[in-house]
Amino acid sequence: MNSTLVFYIFFCILLISSVIIIVTRWKRYTKYSNGTYINAGQNLIFETEMSQSEIIRQLKTHNANDTLEYDFFEKNNEYFLKVKGIKRLFFNGILTSTFKVEFGGNTQKYIIIHRCNNFQLLYSSGYEAEIFEFMVKKLNCVPQKEVKEI
Repeated sequence: MNSTLVFYIFFCILLISSVIIIVTRWKRYTKYSNGTYINAGQNLIFETEMSQSEIIRQLKTHNANDTLEYDFFEKNNEYFLKVKGIKRLFFNGILTSTFKVEFGGNTQKYIIIHRCNNFQLLYSSGYEAEIFEFMVKKLNCVPQKEVKEI
């Protein structure tokens, strides 16, 4: 077999695999973001009926059903979610990304998650779809486009 032909076959397989990965990732965004996802790096906003203390307790408690490998911690009265990996993948812990977790809203309860630094932009944006899924499943949150003040 010609080495050029092998190269073309390899390139085609790589191209097809990349398209499949992009399509599946996009399906996750659209399924769990409730149509609120616009672009990488945006704030992830969730509406919830839980109190802040209940949310913190839930996030500090790890369950077998959690979709993320993560740490939730407080530092200087600010809360952070450090994502270490995705449970359904076999290579967890290679790249970690830290997100700041804020609580806001007037009469409504909101959780706002955003990246801590731009250095992590490349791989932290890959965790955003996973955070949508995680928050919807773990805390029964509803993704929102913005915080609605009443």
